[in-house]
Amino acid sequence: MNVAKDVQLAMNVDGGTIIEGKKMNKKILVTSGGTQEYIDDFRILTNISSGTLGCLTAMKLREAGAEVFYVCSKTSNQPRICDPLMKVFGIRSVSEAMEMMKKVIIEEEIDAVVHAMAVSDFTFKKDKDIKCKSTDPEAFIEYMRQTIAVNPKIITQIKQWRPETILVGFKFEIGLTKEELVSLAKASIEKNGCDLVIANDKKEMKRLNRHVAQFVYSEKMKQQLNVFDSEAYDKNDISNMILHFLQEVLK
Repeated sequence: MNVAKDVQLAMNVDGGTIIEGKKMNKKILVTSGGTQEYIDDFRILTNISSGTLGCLTAMKLREAGAEVFYVCSKTSNQPRICDPLMKVFGIRSVSEAMEMMKKVIIEEEIDAVVHAMAVSDFTFKKDKDIKCKSTDPEAFIEYMRQTIAVNPKIITQIKQWRPETILVGFKFEIGLTKEELVSLAKASIEKNGCDLVIANDKKEMKRLNRHVAQFVYSEKMKQQLNVFDSEAYDKNDISNMILHFLQEVLK
């Protein structure tokens, strides 16, 4: 996928995504891609995220005038531009992502975070170099059982690091109804202090053959911006709506 080309097409077709003369002049952190956790010294636990949406969003925000800090997995799609105000930080694990995000958010006084990264729920604790034998599945399962651990939730930390930061979170589920997705999004708003949560369901996207997503805003944002919960129908649409939201809330 040619991300740069897709971004340019989105700008042209949308006909007004970037408001001429109204540069954002804000610092925005965008996370993207899927983290990786070592099971042993040979195998990893990861997920299917390509980072395309995060990359599209980062490039549009930069085009709008924002200084963008792009924290992404090493396998994620990355902006193919040479720009000193598009800073890319490659990470691998959840612990690396958390450390980098905390440093950037606090030191740079980040105005908004778009946390699109697919963060691994689990990691593995090991105190020595090891490669599990492929010929002994029972031993492999037992090793994982003994070493598996729950990763901390990065999204719960963001508003603690910088309470005034505008936070856009994501929920990715499988086999839920629209009402269930919206309910989970509202729970994330309440728990994590998100200002906007974008929720989607893989089964529904597969059924419709498109990237449909629910945009669920906090009550504060609904009152402040006079916005309502809505739907988006592909990655360009989603990234455009994120851009429009941040342009409005960060005026």
